[in-house]
Amino acid sequence: MSADDQCPTAEPVIEVYNENELVDINLTITNKAKVMLEGAMEGGNSSLLIGVLNGGCSGFKYELQLVEETDEICQTVIVEGIEVLIPRNFANMLNGIEIAYEDKLMGGGFKINNPNADRTCGCGESFS
Repeated sequence: MSADDQCPTAEPVIEVYNENELVDINLTITNKAKVMLEGAMEGGNSSLLIGVLNGGCSGFKYELQLVEETDEICQTVIVEGIEVLIPRNFANMLNGIEIAYEDKLMGGGFKINNPNADRTCGCGESFS
């Protein structure tokens, strides 16, 4: 199977929810991801903002940012002592995710395991 067969190029439309709707968000952070996030935050006032963008091999891709503030309307979840911001219009899409960190031969990185994804790509950074 070629890479083209695994990674369709059609971009789906992001389903937007009412930004005033509160969703009971559950997410987990693995121990390795917690250590890496704490190191990146260096005891500052940063929060982890998890967003969703059009793009990637499977249609959507995750966007992880450390922010001190944001203009987005977000729900705040404290997980393992880390403040995580989820934009309300993506709350249903991101509910139940696991944030992991994987060490790889060519470098490590964060990986999102999303039970709501119909499919993910081999790159591990996109989903649909």
